[in-house]
Amino acid sequence: MKFFLALLVGAPVLLSSLVFAQNDSVSGLYYAVLYHQDSDYYQNAKITLRTTNPEGTLKISANVRVFFGPGDSTEYMTYDYNNVPLNLLTRQISIEGQENDVTLIGYLKDGKIAGDWHSSLIGRVGKFEAQKGSYPTVESGKIPIQALSGKYKGQLENKNSDSNLPERVTMTFVTTQDSGSETPELHVSGNMRFYLGDFDSQEYVETPFQEIQYNPYNRYVSAITASYGITIKGMVNHDGNFTGVVFSNGLGEVANLKAKKQ
Repeated sequence: MKFFLALLVGAPVLLSSLVFAQNDSVSGLYYAVLYHQDSDYYQNAKITLRTTNPEGTLKISANVRVFFGPGDSTEYMTYDYNNVPLNLLTRQISIEGQENDVTLIGYLKDGKIAGDWHSSLIGRVGKFEAQKGSYPTVESGKIPIQALSGKYKGQLENKNSDSNLPERVTMTFVTTQDSGSETPELHVSGNMRFYLGDFDSQEYVETPFQEIQYNPYNRYVSAITASYGITIKGMVNHDGNFTGVVFSNGLGEVANLKAKKQ
């Protein structure tokens, strides 16, 4: 009799523990760290999972916001996923869609997601970790990818004998979300200054960029000035340093340009 009583007393405790262990809600906001394989760089992201249950079938949708710069940066790409499959047995979750550039495939356990993330442009980018409440601890030695927006200060080196552009230049880029686009895009604006005197002098000529094309994944920038027929093409590395070439409508390639984000 005492043996059976002990079982009855202990059963609720075991059942309570089991219910608690299985009661991890899928829906919610997950803070993520996205690592870039074979490099020291990472990006922050926020993953929002939403659940509904029409006619007894669990349906999951997701929104993913990938940041450039700190986790609260205003420079980001956002993606919506209408159907996110979840394997009930393995808890594998697949956040993917043909209309989006970013795919995250991982395993959901104890309120955390871990797996690999991919880009439609370059394939597998690296691994990722996500959890509710706060960003996961970043691996030692890893560096966040810099945002494009900001001021760049640098030197121009004339390479064409017919070119004599001022050699001290600054560029400023401002990024905003393009809400009118069918696919998520960053809209970039800015201007360029050519200093005939020192950087702290008033001897400069400034022109806005009339068109800027920017790929946030390979960090390629192409910018055309509104005046003087000048085009800048180059790369902004993950540290925020620009290296590129200067073209003129009349002369073709005229100079090299290196600038560092301030």
